[in-house]
Amino acid sequence: MRIRANNPSPMTLTGTNTYVLTSRDNRSAVLIDPGPDLAEHREAILAEVGDRRLAAIVLTHQHADHSELLGSVEEWGPGVPVHAVLPEFSRLAVPVADGDRIGFGDDEADVVRVVATPGHTMDSICLLHDAVLYSGDTVLGEGTTIVTHPEGSLAHYLESLDRLIALLEVGEYDRIEPAHGPTIAHPAEVLEHYRRYRRERIAQVEAALEQGARTAAEVCDIVYHDVDPSVRGAAEQIVRAQLSYLGALAPDDVS
Repeated sequence: MRIRANNPSPMTLTGTNTYVLTSRDNRSAVLIDPGPDLAEHREAILAEVGDRRLAAIVLTHQHADHSELLGSVEEWGPGVPVHAVLPEFSRLAVPVADGDRIGFGDDEADVVRVVATPGHTMDSICLLHDAVLYSGDTVLGEGTTIVTHPEGSLAHYLESLDRLIALLEVGEYDRIEPAHGPTIAHPAEVLEHYRRYRRERIAQVEAALEQGARTAAEVCDIVYHDVDPSVRGAAEQIVRAQLSYLGALAPDDVS
C-alpha cells in the first residue's frame, strides 16, 4: 500500500510516498520511509498497519521528507526496529548494508533485501521485495532525481544506475515504486533515460567550462538557465556534484 504524504513541492513532486508491505499471513508489516512529521500522514500509516504487528521500519536515506516522522517514533512505533545506513537513524538494529535481508513475517518470502545505491546521497538504498524495487529517491516516478552535494556523488550515482539496470536484466524486479511520483511500469526505458540524461548533462557542463565558466553559479547560468527560480538552489547542487565528478570544483564551491 502506498500512502502519499501531503507535502507537495518542486522537490517532492506530489508528496513523499510511504509504503506498507504486509506479510503472507497478513499478521505483520514493514514500513518503508515514514515520511514527514504530519499528523494526518502518521494516522494514515497507522490505519493501514491496523492490527498487524509493525515488525520493522526501513529508511531509504536521510532526507527529512523521508525521515522526519522518526523523531516521534517512540510514540507511534514503540519498540519497532528502524533500519538505516546511518547509525544516527538506526534504532534497535545495526546499520544496514548492501545485501542485508530484513524480515517482517514468518514466511521465507516476508523479507526486503537491501540494495546499496549511493549517489543521490551516500546513504541511499533501494529495497527489493516480490519483484518490485522500492527506489527511494534514486529513481523518481516523474522527471529525474537530484544528486546532492556534498551528501551525494555523481560517480556513485552512475554506478548505482548501472547496477539497477543489471538487476533488471537478470529479472530481479519488473516494476519500480518510487518515493515520489507514480509507479514505473517500464523500468528499462526510465533507467536508460536516466543514464543518458546524466551523460548529456556532464557534456553540457564540460562545454560550459570550455566557454570560461568556473563557479557552480556560472555553470548553472549556462546549463540550467531555464530552470524555475524555485529549484535554482537544487540546480546549483547538481552542478557542484557534476564539477566534483569532473575534478573541476572551484574552492569556493567545495562546501
